[in-house]
Amino acid sequence: MALFERGSAQLARTLSSLKHRNYRLLFFGTSLSHVGDFIQAMAQSWLVWTMTGSPFLLGLVGFCQALPRLLLGAVGGAIVDRVERRRLLISTQVLAMIQAFLFWALVYFDHIQFWHVLLLVLFLGTVNTINQTARHSLINNLVPREDLMNAIALNSSMANLAKIIGPSLGGILISIIGIAGCLFFNAVSFLTIIGTLIVMEFPLVRIKTSEEAPFWQEVSEGYRFLRGERRLFSIILLTYGVALVGTPYTRFLPVFATDVLHAGPSTFGLLLAAPGIGAVFAGLGIASFAKLRRRMHFIAMSVYAFSLFLILFSFSRSLPLSILFLVLVGASNIAIRAVANTVVQMETPPHLLGRMLSLYFMDKGLWSFGTLFIGSVAHVVGTPRAIAISGAACAIAASALLYQQRQARESQPAKGLDRHIA
Repeated sequence: MALFERGSAQLARTLSSLKHRNYRLLFFGTSLSHVGDFIQAMAQSWLVWTMTGSPFLLGLVGFCQALPRLLLGAVGGAIVDRVERRRLLISTQVLAMIQAFLFWALVYFDHIQFWHVLLLVLFLGTVNTINQTARHSLINNLVPREDLMNAIALNSSMANLAKIIGPSLGGILISIIGIAGCLFFNAVSFLTIIGTLIVMEFPLVRIKTSEEAPFWQEVSEGYRFLRGERRLFSIILLTYGVALVGTPYTRFLPVFATDVLHAGPSTFGLLLAAPGIGAVFAGLGIASFAKLRRRMHFIAMSVYAFSLFLILFSFSRSLPLSILFLVLVGASNIAIRAVANTVVQMETPPHLLGRMLSLYFMDKGLWSFGTLFIGSVAHVVGTPRAIAISGAACAIAASALLYQQRQARESQPAKGLDRHIA
């Protein structure tokens, strides 16, 4: 009986943010929408591959979808800080739904061409740049401060669970209803999140006034604030480093499946799903923490764990061990992102939150450039060694963060002593 009560208490703590009605609506609304997003992503990749047969063009589509996040991230953040966030989210979801229906119509009526795909993914990438920032900054207004890390961790777990379900379901749906059917499913799934956003009830987050500064001045204000906040700057810089040289490892999993493990597409699917499984469990674990002290130290230790397991994966020649190491890679990666996201949201003034989150999420735009970097190294030393080098580089970045924090702590007493002597 006592064990049951402890388990119930633990479950209640893990799901504590879901007791807030508005966050609960956002959580369940985005769950189905995320599954639809990954179904479309898989159908899109399969479409491009069957149309062109070119790995380069397949990579070009992914690059175009990530590029707006890197180029327009700060601009999107300024928009989020100017516009009431629920209204902005509804607008971006409607635009994404229109994109999905247009994509479906072009495929269904057999008018699709490769340049259509490039334009559609560039448009969706631009919309998602604003949408992701608005959605994460909205979480800050849906739960109290003590439940913020729980809400962010649950949101990350849900997104990674969708990353597992979406491609798996997409592979089945492509064989049953075809690529066009998958695109139509995604288009319809937007109705769920739009409906939940409409029925939410909470005060306005931001009201535009005539006294607002010029738009580009607000954009530069975000950069000035970040430069003045050493702690936030260090965290965001570390996530950029991990995104540039660490997380692009997923793009090279087909090489490990075929050339390293000497297997086929089913093994590739297992390798692709493994990090998502680890991320789901890690997100739920972080959500169950009542409090987390020394968050900077936790982030650095998570980067060390990410580096270690990535290096071990690069040396593995056993499928079970490779899957295990990738599960741990995914778990440590989501630990980095969930806690870093929490620190950014907790230590940023509300009127700057959109701009800071947009700068934080610009790391995803670096993934494509990281793929080029790792690919260049792999061309010289081989893919496994290139991934090992990537893991080592991430560990060096975490060491730099810890060293910088130690220097900052040691300088504080010295400054206090100087003021006392003066």
